[in-house]
Amino acid sequence: MKKLSALFIFLLILPLAHGDTVSVILHPGETIIVNGVEVTLIDISSTGEAMFSIDGRNRLLTFGEGVEIKEKNITILLGRVFLNEAKVRVIIDGPSIFVNPSSGKLEMYSPFPSKTTVPLGTVTFTVTIQNLGSAGFYPINVKAPIGWDVRLTAEGSEVDGVYLKEGESTTLTVIAKVGEKPGQYTITLTSGGSSLRLSVRVEEPKLSAFVQYPEKETEAGETLTFTLHLSSDEPILVPLSASAPEGWEVKFLAGDEGVRSVYLTGDLDLAVRVYVPSDAPVGRHEVRIKAGGAEQVLYVYVTKTHAGENGTLSVKVIDTTSGSYLAGAKVALYNGSAEIASSTTLSDGTATLQAPEGIYLLRVAKEAYKTVEKTVELEAGDEKSLTVNLMKLPYCFSVDVQSPSKSGTLGETFTYPVRIANLGENDDSYSLKLSVPEGWAGLITESPGTKQGITSVYVEAGSERQLYVVLIPPNTAELGTYESILEVTSDNTGEKKVFYLSSSITGNYDLTVSLEKYSLTVDAGKTATLKVKVYNTGTSPITNVEVKAEAPENWKVKITPERIVELKKNDVAVFNLEITVPAKVDAGDYVVSLKALSDQKQSTERIRVTVKKGRGGTYVGLGIILGALIVLAILLKKYGRR
Repeated sequence: MKKLSALFIFLLILPLAHGDTVSVILHPGETIIVNGVEVTLIDISSTGEAMFSIDGRNRLLTFGEGVEIKEKNITILLGRVFLNEAKVRVIIDGPSIFVNPSSGKLEMYSPFPSKTTVPLGTVTFTVTIQNLGSAGFYPINVKAPIGWDVRLTAEGSEVDGVYLKEGESTTLTVIAKVGEKPGQYTITLTSGGSSLRLSVRVEEPKLSAFVQYPEKETEAGETLTFTLHLSSDEPILVPLSASAPEGWEVKFLAGDEGVRSVYLTGDLDLAVRVYVPSDAPVGRHEVRIKAGGAEQVLYVYVTKTHAGENGTLSVKVIDTTSGSYLAGAKVALYNGSAEIASSTTLSDGTATLQAPEGIYLLRVAKEAYKTVEKTVELEAGDEKSLTVNLMKLPYCFSVDVQSPSKSGTLGETFTYPVRIANLGENDDSYSLKLSVPEGWAGLITESPGTKQGITSVYVEAGSERQLYVVLIPPNTAELGTYESILEVTSDNTGEKKVFYLSSSITGNYDLTVSLEKYSLTVDAGKTATLKVKVYNTGTSPITNVEVKAEAPENWKVKITPERIVELKKNDVAVFNLEITVPAKVDAGDYVVSLKALSDQKQSTERIRVTVKKGRGGTYVGLGIILGALIVLAILLKKYGRR
């Protein structure tokens, strides 16, 4: 004995009419002979086990266990145990099985053993069985063509054998549902040493099928409907099928429902719907429909094709809560991850997309609304309309930093306007966090002029708040770009938005001129010296620093060095000036202008130069004065005073 559960399950699903499998009901004490092997049910336990005597040896079997008798090429398995009825079902499998009771003989006959039907039809036979031997249960073996469904019934229930007393007889009904192939077939019943052959002839019924208007014309992308008229003198099950060019679709309709077969009793009209794809070429195309053994050819003439044209999709987006149109929603078609076409809804909530023929993912999205995705199919040259309802999210917000990057000189304060908008359905609070560079000061305020910082803000649904981020660099900050981080977090959802604020500190340029002296005294024809200091009083280096002088005509000014290439922050450059006064110059005060120049800035200063005459020059001057006095005296003497 060995476990044969898999085989047992396989056997359970086979029709009992299959010739290689027999199912037998036994009561305790009953015996059957299977291909010469004696099988006796001895007893049934309360736990569902059954004790058998098989070929002289006792076997305790549970559900699904079996005994294989190799020399007889059969397997005996225990099926269901009916504890309440004190009986078991025994399954016997083998290539050729004959089951007989231990003694007895049956006689089987049918008054009408030969019948005719149509493919997939049903025939019934009345079979009378008489026991000519001893009383007992006689299992009945049924052999039928493959694919047929044959059942034995009595008193409205399906049976697999009969219990007859000596001389007793009974009547069974054989119900056979035949296959779809015409021909001559035989059903064989075997039991109690006798057999009965039942003959079934399957004939094609006389079926009429025609279409009154078998050729029509249409534009590609349209659907045509033909009417199929069916008629049969006898009831018949008519299978329906069709063949058409690739991409075409053919459906048989009974009302609005698609059908693949009809049970025909008399006359019937069916609608045959033919869909012509939009890229079908212009010309005559053939569609074949088959109803049972009858065939009809339909012709479709395509007058216009849309091959290569785009399909058009019009989408209207509506707010689910308010029922109003939604403007500004993004409507896009995707083929996998690739965006094929996109548009934004207008004030009336509509957007129009065009794309080649195909199946696409439609995605409709708008900030503060739940994104909706749908599968849509576009056909070349076709126009399709679709309405999409978007539901507003309970919590959603946006943060707008108008100018996240600013620049200024050292000592300036950086101010960044920030707007927080509550786009959701519900009120919300937002936590604020500001991270600044080392040494910097920063705060978030509700007014750019206040010094009172805040760490959270409450915003009602549909409202917004204006805030300001104020950053103050230290006086010792180096020139360069610094980054601060602003974090805004929803208290209800935990959603966080992070913004990076850039602050660039740029240098300012300035220089100052300082003179060793601001006035000089020099004799005519002599040279005076002076030191000029130029300071870089800005925060950035200045380059190509030099000093220029503007002096009276014929004066000479020499400046050394001629140029300083670079002067860094807080550095000083010293220039030496030599001012030479011409010998022939009147005594008096003169001005020399100095201008300190660089590539970035310039500054000016003035020097007062007092010139004294030399000795020779003094005597000449006195002589001229004396001569003038003598001339004046002569004139007074000659003309006198008046």
